[in-house]
Amino acid sequence: MAKSKKRPTNSPVRRPLTPTIMTEIGGLKRPPPSAGGCRPEGEWAAGYRIWTCYGHSSRGNRDVGALRIERRADGEDTALKVHQTLANSEGKLHTVRAEVRCRRDAFATPTSWTLRGGFSGSHMAGLPRLDHAEAGRLRDGTWERTAGGHTSSRKVPTPLTGDWCLFEAVTRMAFRRLAEPMTFHVLEGLSVLKADHRLLYRGPVPVTWGPAEVELHCFVQLGRGVYPYEYWLDDAHRLLLATTGPRAYILGPTAGKAAARGGRNT
Repeated sequence: MAKSKKRPTNSPVRRPLTPTIMTEIGGLKRPPPSAGGCRPEGEWAAGYRIWTCYGHSSRGNRDVGALRIERRADGEDTALKVHQTLANSEGKLHTVRAEVRCRRDAFATPTSWTLRGGFSGSHMAGLPRLDHAEAGRLRDGTWERTAGGHTSSRKVPTPLTGDWCLFEAVTRMAFRRLAEPMTFHVLEGLSVLKADHRLLYRGPVPVTWGPAEVELHCFVQLGRGVYPYEYWLDDAHRLLLATTGPRAYILGPTAGKAAARGGRNT
């Protein structure tokens, strides 16, 4: 496996983010965290540092937030607890908390959920006028959404998943190539429908991750209304990295500090 070389200062990236590219531009500096006793079907919590590339190898790339997902059994279903914080260029933090009940199927189909979001100013003072709360459920192909005391419903295509639900679902997927891609539809942020998506297994790929040379399994998601996603997993089926456009979600023990560093260079 060829050793990754650091790119010249401020050279354009011009390629989709992969572990090797992110190593070259300084996004990955340490080896992947150790596997421990990871069991995709068990109860677990995973923290991700949200990092953004601004187009050049060493100018403006930074941590902008953190995502934490907790998984536990809920009868015959799965319960996910999501906490995401993102910082904008003005230093204001957008925080989203969600609790989702999912089927234990291929796409972790959400069946009911609650979602709360809000902003904090640069000095962490609340901005209550921008608070948001809603609830949703999926039943017999109908999506019901309640927000601001009003309930609406619409027919949606199936199979249906959520972007955060896919972070759990890919950890249970078999590492094998299929004759045809898996097809589905996505509720982005559990609020916006993005139709006609497909997922395929690219296979084990040799990459450079910081100082380490490793082989990771890659799933690729393509579809309307979003950048392509790439999900990078190790042999233990841990989701180590998810990349989409200029953004990357990086598994690691420092993810909890990323929100406080939001808007700062790595």
